[in-house]
Amino acid sequence: MKKAIILHNMGGARSEKELKEFLFNMFKDKRIIPSPIRHLLAPLISNFRYKKVWKNYELIGGSRIYKITQSLCKKMENFTDYEVTFAFRYTKPFLKEIIFKYDEVIFLPLYPHYSFTTYESSIDDLKNTGFKGKVSIVKPFFENKKFNEIIAKNILKEIKDPKEWHLIFSAHGIPKKFINKGDLYENHVKKHVEILKNILPKFKSINLAYQSRFGFSQWLQPYLDEKLEEFKGEKVIIYPLSFMIDNSETDLELKIEYKHLANEIGINSYKVISPPNDSEEIAKFLVELAHESGNSKSN
Repeated sequence: MKKAIILHNMGGARSEKELKEFLFNMFKDKRIIPSPIRHLLAPLISNFRYKKVWKNYELIGGSRIYKITQSLCKKMENFTDYEVTFAFRYTKPFLKEIIFKYDEVIFLPLYPHYSFTTYESSIDDLKNTGFKGKVSIVKPFFENKKFNEIIAKNILKEIKDPKEWHLIFSAHGIPKKFINKGDLYENHVKKHVEILKNILPKFKSINLAYQSRFGFSQWLQPYLDEKLEEFKGEKVIIYPLSFMIDNSETDLELKIEYKHLANEIGINSYKVISPPNDSEEIAKFLVELAHESGNSKSN
C-alpha cells in the first residue's frame, strides 16, 4: 500500500507561461470570484496582465515556492516512512496528477489559518479529484504551540534587542465581503497575533496589517502601506504571518516593493523575516502534525 503526505499550496510562476496559467486558474476559482462572471474574467485578466506582472517577477527570478517546497518534502521524509510530495492549486503539479499514485493520503494544506480563499479552496481541489482512497485532512494549525515556538524563534534570531523594533505581522488580505459571509480568516489571524504576543518578549510595539489587495472593494484593514506610515524614523521588522514558504508576496512584495515604500517614508531600518520554509524544525513539525491527523478519524 502506497502512502503519502501531500502538501498543498497555491503555486507560483517561474516563467511568463506559468504566470498566465496561475492567473487564469486563480480567477477561475469560485472561492476567489464567487460569481459566474469569473468564466469571462479569468481569460481576460490572465491575458491582459501576465506580461506586465512578469516584469516584476523578473526582479526575483520567478517564484521560489517550487524549489523550497521540494526541499521541504525531502527533509520531511527523514522523519516519516510515508512518501512526502506536493501539489499546487493554480500551477503544476496539480493534485489530480499526484494523488492517484497512492492508496492512502494525508492531505496537508499549507495554510495556518482558515479562509474560503485558501484552505477551503484546497478542500475543493481534493474533492474534485474524485479520489476514493483513504484520506486524512490536516486542519488549520495556527494555535499549535510547537508551530508558534518556531515562529517566535525565527523572529528573535534576526534581532538583538526587540525593544528597539516595531514588529508588524503582515497577513495576506482578503475582501471584507468574505468575512461578512462567514469566513473565519480575520478571526484566526487576530487570535494568532495574540498568541504570539504572549510568547514573544516586549517589542516597541506589535502590530497587524494586511498586504496584497487588488481591485476596488474594501479589503481587511489596516493596509500595510498605511501602517508603515506610522513608523517614520523607526526600526520595523515584518513577519509574513499567512505564509509557510517564501513566494512572490514575500520576495517581491514585502522585500522589494514595501522596502522601497519604507525608504520613501523614512523608516530607519526595515527588515523582513522569512517564513519557516524548509527548516529542519518545520519539517519535523509538519510530519508530526500530519501523523496526528492520520491517527485521528479519517475525513
